[in-house]
Amino acid sequence: MKDVVIIGAGPGGFDTAIFAAEHGLQVTLIEKHIVGGTCLNYGCIPTKTLYQNAKTIKNMTELSTLGVNVDNFTVDYEQIKNRKESIVSNQVKNILTSLKKLNVNLIEGEAKIINKNEVMVNDEIIKTKNIIIATGSTPRIFPFPGSDLEIVNDSKGILSLDTFPKKMIVVGAGVIGSEIATIFNYFDSEITLVEYMDEILPPLDKDIKKRAKNLYKRQGINILTSSTLKEVKEEDGKYIAIIESKGKLKEIETDYVLLATGRKPSFGNLDLDGLGIEYDQKGIKVNNNFMTSIDGVYAIGDVTGILMLAHKATYDGYKTISHILNKKMDINFDLVPSVVFSFPEIASIGKTEDEMNGEYKTNKYLYKTNAKAEAMNETDGFIKMIVDEDNILVGAHIIGAHAADLIHELSTIIYKKITINEYKNIIHAHPTLSEIIGECIKGFH
Repeated sequence: MKDVVIIGAGPGGFDTAIFAAEHGLQVTLIEKHIVGGTCLNYGCIPTKTLYQNAKTIKNMTELSTLGVNVDNFTVDYEQIKNRKESIVSNQVKNILTSLKKLNVNLIEGEAKIINKNEVMVNDEIIKTKNIIIATGSTPRIFPFPGSDLEIVNDSKGILSLDTFPKKMIVVGAGVIGSEIATIFNYFDSEITLVEYMDEILPPLDKDIKKRAKNLYKRQGINILTSSTLKEVKEEDGKYIAIIESKGKLKEIETDYVLLATGRKPSFGNLDLDGLGIEYDQKGIKVNNNFMTSIDGVYAIGDVTGILMLAHKATYDGYKTISHILNKKMDINFDLVPSVVFSFPEIASIGKTEDEMNGEYKTNKYLYKTNAKAEAMNETDGFIKMIVDEDNILVGAHIIGAHAADLIHELSTIIYKKITINEYKNIIHAHPTLSEIIGECIKGFH
């Protein structure tokens, strides 16, 4: 009998399998497609590879500012695609090597839960003490006239293109939509970003998303908020998108329509009703240890619908395995850093200003006052901090170069509940971008 059977080998599934095996558990990991899940194969890693390509193109266009003169340069899109696929392949191999080294039994096939101690895959029944459902999520697609046309696709489709579109409409200005829009903007795509809400990046702090919108527009991206894609049609060999924007209809010619309208839990082929596992349209319901309504059956990651981030899924799994081992693991799931790899980068941790109650203070510090940022020609952006009535940092939001790296120092401050006055005594090296954090802290009195 296995100690754990994990269904789904995305970041939550394979990381949990490795963690469990490292702690001496006998593990079977079942995946119906390929290890790595959406994040590795069709999401986080491919987009960040393209992000690096776009960043290099951006830097090349700014060389004259740095005193370097280049008459012209070319972009090899075939090489960009091959590099992306090579990186994904290498990462899959690394995962497979780790699983094999730890004797994790990896089975390719679609799993079916028979009961809390039996899982069937490829007509084989595996007996187990615990089951972890890590089946991830799928794109949330809203049908409309023309949604079946070949130019209409989700983020998985656009990452598989042989050539990049000259004109693209991105529907949904959340994380995925904003990343793709700013990346492909540097691949010479003419971008229209369409968002149903009245602001882009809806969950983020109000000052961050306002600044992001202004910077995206400055880069040449056409942004339509309070807008809806109504139809896509083909006329005389051209594709036309009809968009309702603030009560008026617009017709925009396009080569591609990316649907980035969010994701929904994927329950796979699991008979949750028959098993008696409680769930709703948001996801499988779990307790603080990620156990479902069935003792010994757990659910982690996107399938719970709680917070669809790869690193969150991984730590869901760590918490689950610790519970199975009867070991305490204090993870604060209210403090999960999130990152948007757009231009510029955006990162957040903790509370936004709209979520604050009672007395609080905020302070901002601009990148353009930082010497390292100016030397890097990366002066757009700021850091915003929120402290509560006890002078403890409870929220931090960054838009600017290397925000994805800087946020983790702030994550530590918030997690350890270090007061602002204590933190003012910590020295930051000069000249570094991290001085922006130190200077912002000093602004609190």
